[in-house]
Amino acid sequence: MIFAKKRMLGLVTGALFFFISCQSESNSNNQNAKSTDAPTADTVTKQADAGHLGSDSGIVVVEMHRDATQLLGFWQQMPIAGIKEAIKTNATLIVNRIVKDKYKMEGGLTVLYKEFPDLGSVDVFVGIPVKPGSNKKLPPLTDGFVLETLAGADYFKATVNAEPGETLNSWRKFLGWMQKNGYANTSNSTVENYPYFEYFQDSRNAEMTTTVSQAVLIMKKPQ
Repeated sequence: MIFAKKRMLGLVTGALFFFISCQSESNSNNQNAKSTDAPTADTVTKQADAGHLGSDSGIVVVEMHRDATQLLGFWQQMPIAGIKEAIKTNATLIVNRIVKDKYKMEGGLTVLYKEFPDLGSVDVFVGIPVKPGSNKKLPPLTDGFVLETLAGADYFKATVNAEPGETLNSWRKFLGWMQKNGYANTSNSTVENYPYFEYFQDSRNAEMTTTVSQAVLIMKKPQ
């Protein structure tokens, strides 16, 4: 058990220092041959080809299907620039709670927005995807923890070069690309299109000499 705790905390330490958060999500059968968001490197190219919608300078957009996911974490109000510090503050607390309550960790740190990200103070959720442990029961929530459910649905995903707290311009560019290419209606309510969320990962440049911080931005496909 001690080894398991150390291993879990080690995972989060890596996320705190490098913000590597490779989302682990389940594949689902899709009759329309859309991409699914999956963690294995050997399937990334095939998935991108299957759901690829297009690209622009600094942004690649893919359509995919995601199964329902539950995130354990905290809701807070803050400007987007404060997210980097919020990740540092909350990550260890969340992982300790996962270990204590015997959840199964299903992915990396995820930042969730109630509405489309904008200037000023916004409602932000910092959490980690989880499933119940071996007893299949969810323990009671205390100390401000919340279980937030992301519905199973079709989503749009954009991969951009950005660090935590620096994604606002990328979100605007993402939405602008979607509207320009007819995938999003300019009159749609951002509340109706909830959720908007992001996670972070690192990649190497073509020469494999420099680490580039990437953000994966995801918004629900309008109904």
